[in-house]
Amino acid sequence: MQALYFVGERKLEWRDVPMPAVQGDRQAVVRPIASSTCDLDHRIIAGLSPFEPPFALGHEAVAEVIDVGSSVLSVRPGDLVVVPWHICCGECANCRAGLSGHCRSVRPVSAYGVPVGGHWGGLFSDSVLVPYADAMLVKLPRGMDPVAAASVSDNLTDAYINVRKGLTKHPGARVLVIGGTGCLGPFAVDNALAAGAEAFDYVDADETRRNVARSLGATVYEAMLPEFQSSYHVVVSGTRDKDDLRAAFLALKPGGHLSGMAIYFRDTEVPLWDMFPARHHFLDRASERTKPHSRCAQSRRVRKAASAPGGEQHRRMERRGAGASRAVP
Repeated sequence: MQALYFVGERKLEWRDVPMPAVQGDRQAVVRPIASSTCDLDHRIIAGLSPFEPPFALGHEAVAEVIDVGSSVLSVRPGDLVVVPWHICCGECANCRAGLSGHCRSVRPVSAYGVPVGGHWGGLFSDSVLVPYADAMLVKLPRGMDPVAAASVSDNLTDAYINVRKGLTKHPGARVLVIGGTGCLGPFAVDNALAAGAEAFDYVDADETRRNVARSLGATVYEAMLPEFQSSYHVVVSGTRDKDDLRAAFLALKPGGHLSGMAIYFRDTEVPLWDMFPARHHFLDRASERTKPHSRCAQSRRVRKAASAPGGEQHRRMERRGAGASRAVP
């Protein structure tokens, strides 16, 4: 079989690799049929990540189940499933506590598509091994377009969790979303709409992403404005720009909630003194790896996308925003 490998800055190649096979009773082998590029993939390909090549790329996909071990109960061959970005057993103390990104059965932050916690293959491959099928795989609702769900593996679920955290504390609040890292910003706007935000503003220098956010009902801006300061109970930040991150903190009302979705490879300053008297709550994406069990979140996000009256709008945005592509059967 073939797998897509990152081999150097702006260099990808297809490599012949052994076909995985079920060797344990909890395992499954799946065939990706709709894979999506995560925002992180673009930084990897551009040579802007600390990950050393070569390694198989891709950690967002809907796949067809090809084979399962004897103990697998939740899926069977022929099922279409969302494959989560990370490896988790679902049974250790961390998984039961919702810290599935830190599963004790594997090395910390074991994942598809990046050489963190070992090499688990990539979801742009012809097939991959899923070591804990019942804990990891989420069945796709009947009739749902696999392309629309490809990013549920990571980005779409990340956006859902980050928006939900703030709106749980501040139901119906006006939400500020700051883009800048590909599809995460528009996904957060889409989820704010589905989660019942009173209104949502979107900031991004990229015109294409602003147009997507506008089509979803957001009021859009090219840059942060001084009048945003102390104006929002919920801010969702998808920017890696340190000045915009500082402005995101300052945009919070007292007691406000900021979720950070972007990945920072270097230490970044935050305005801690400004946060102290206001009692802000900050949850960054690194700590979101300890998010409520992502399999549950992915199940909720799949169901929400499938049942929402605006489901077709979700699918249109997914095609424009995430770069999903079908694999050739």
